[in-house]
Amino acid sequence: CIGVAYSIGMAGLVGGSLICVVTTLASVGGSMMLLDLRLQFRDCYTFGDLGEKVLGRPGKIWGNTIQLANFVLFLPVALLLCAEALEGVVQITAYKGCNDYYIFTIAVLCLLTTQARKLSNTQALSFLSLVSVLAMAALQIIAAVMYSNEAKVEALAFGNPEAHWLTRMSQALLGTTTAAWAYVPAFLTVELATCMEEPKQFNRSLALSGVLNVVVFLSVGFTVVMRWGYDVTDPITLTKVTAWEQGNWMNTALSVFLLIGNFVSYMLDSVPLARYCQKVWMPNFGDSWSTGDVLKYFACTLPTFIFGLLLSVVVPNLFVLLAITTALTVPWVTQIYPAVLYLRLYTSQQGAAARLLACAENDERQQGNSNSVKMATLYQKVRAYCVLLIGCVSFVVCLLAAIGKASITELRGPSQIGCGNWLIWSG
Repeated sequence: CIGVAYSIGMAGLVGGSLICVVTTLASVGGSMMLLDLRLQFRDCYTFGDLGEKVLGRPGKIWGNTIQLANFVLFLPVALLLCAEALEGVVQITAYKGCNDYYIFTIAVLCLLTTQARKLSNTQALSFLSLVSVLAMAALQIIAAVMYSNEAKVEALAFGNPEAHWLTRMSQALLGTTTAAWAYVPAFLTVELATCMEEPKQFNRSLALSGVLNVVVFLSVGFTVVMRWGYDVTDPITLTKVTAWEQGNWMNTALSVFLLIGNFVSYMLDSVPLARYCQKVWMPNFGDSWSTGDVLKYFACTLPTFIFGLLLSVVVPNLFVLLAITTALTVPWVTQIYPAVLYLRLYTSQQGAAARLLACAENDERQQGNSNSVKMATLYQKVRAYCVLLIGCVSFVVCLLAAIGKASITELRGPSQIGCGNWLIWSG
């Protein structure tokens, strides 16, 4: 939510809007295809399980790799964002501005959320996250109306007015990348559908979330960019306007909601990741809340937590890591992988055979349900191929954006390992 104005400013008022709508439609389409697959194979509970049903073991490895790699590599970024939000809420004098100390402080709470075990146990916090996102959107709009930007440069309809062509292109690509990772329902579609009594109803949730994403993206993006110009930073709190100065009530309020939102984001990534680790390392886990099982599950969550915490400290620039992670995982999970599985299952004879087997296992044939073995209609094929094409284009765009982010100094920003009295490297 705090990067949408940057996306609109760098990709252009019209260009950014079109990118948001197209990307959202493709992401919703990819998630709906995953839901169709999940309804077909009722014994699948994870992203990789679907891949195994459709493509065999290579499909499971592919699915687990792109999903879990994103979860693992996003953990340090989530810790950093939580730490920066915490610093915006309260400045601890003893830390002397060292961001790593804030990371260590918030990391303990993040580890505790991982113990939720199931996404069904996170409903209250997830609702709180939704409220936080809407509050952040409202605060940005209010700030744009109340405060002005003295260095305002008008935005363009397409692209941005950066002087150097390479910077101009890279900024536009990074704006597109923001739209790509801002809405990624496919990462948890299978897992969330598993938690529902009526998984078929999840289609409505996907449609509603897509509409909300576009509304928030465009309302915040347009308002802020029209008021402050194209050069809005990501995150927006780095934009040099009075609203985001330390001590301003607007900055404090936004930081509170940002802390809640990123805190829940960490939880939603770490919970399925921890569950996967438990299934691999302790397949016979009792899953009770006895002291022994609590300690065993806690032990399963420690390796990924320690790895994420270590990366948050030793990686010189976590936003470059985020750009690379986005390119290598987001288009694949949200569009490419779902489309490949869907086309394989619903347009090939091998897919028809797999669905017949699933029907037999679910006793659907005895109930007279023949829809499960029908081939995809022309509309369904066109939809799947469009999602696949958008995913491939998104991958190329995100990859080029990541290269620009890593190689152009002014886009990369400051990089360092350590801080304060134990600064190891700075560049």
